[in-house]
Amino acid sequence: MIKYISTLFMAISFSVTSLAQTQINNSVAFQTDPSKDYSLVIPTSYVEGESTAAFLALHPWNTNKWNGETWCEELADFAEENNVILVCPDGGADGKIDDPIDTAFTSFILDSAFQWYDIDPAKLYAIGFSWGGKATYTYGLNHIDKFAGLLPIGAAISANDVSGISQNIEGKPVYVVHGSLDSPNTRFYPMVEAMESNGACLETNLLQGVGHTIDFDNQVEILTAAYEYLKDNACTTTSISSVYQETIEILEYNSIKKGSVVNLNIEIGAPWYVITTGGKVVNQGNSQSITVDLPVGLYIIQSGNRSQKFSIQ
Repeated sequence: MIKYISTLFMAISFSVTSLAQTQINNSVAFQTDPSKDYSLVIPTSYVEGESTAAFLALHPWNTNKWNGETWCEELADFAEENNVILVCPDGGADGKIDDPIDTAFTSFILDSAFQWYDIDPAKLYAIGFSWGGKATYTYGLNHIDKFAGLLPIGAAISANDVSGISQNIEGKPVYVVHGSLDSPNTRFYPMVEAMESNGACLETNLLQGVGHTIDFDNQVEILTAAYEYLKDNACTTTSISSVYQETIEILEYNSIKKGSVVNLNIEIGAPWYVITTGGKVVNQGNSQSITVDLPVGLYIIQSGNRSQKFSIQ
């Protein structure tokens, strides 16, 4: 195995001397696979000897379109914009990124990337879409000490997939991006509740009118905002983050009397949604106030990429 690492390191060292962003597509013998593929993206800003942030990037399950190489290509603009390295293992012939051999290979290629490049161990994150979003949760939670935060996108997952490991998220930042038309009642809200109830520092962006896709508008901007949250949030900064969160709450109070009219801290015309903790939308609108006439209980109000829990008394 050392022979392969040395050979790959020589090839990679040569390729990153250019002044442009570099994508490396290569393979190495691993376990029963004589040629296990992986891809890397190295941003233009990378300088040997300077610590750089990195993302483990886990691809979707669709062998007609996705593998480690195409997933690295998909996220290349995001990597360049944010000066991060991408590490993209390949799921092999069946396209799934979380088979036992794939999980072991993910750990191997991550460890190797730390030898090849000056990756800051305190700035490693995980990102993935669809099946890769599921693996972002499962691999991330099973190896949580490796990561500074998780960024699942349109995760094809149910809460049962993280049963027994969701508690590992305590004290870690998670930013969930999901489409409002992508089965949110089974794939989005239960995972948000599981992460929040287990102590994650959580932010979400439920993209209105978006289905199961990574090709949503302003992709780089949305993912960059998610990355900024993972870097600077209540899990890593206390006083500054607390003050910031207090200024952007949608509701002034977390406990509201039934029948009252409450002003909303949102932009004029911005849509809002009131959702039960079970994921059902029970009220919506675009005014800057809400009449609280729902049954007594616990709810979530969401507008744009902000959400807030509140209770009706």
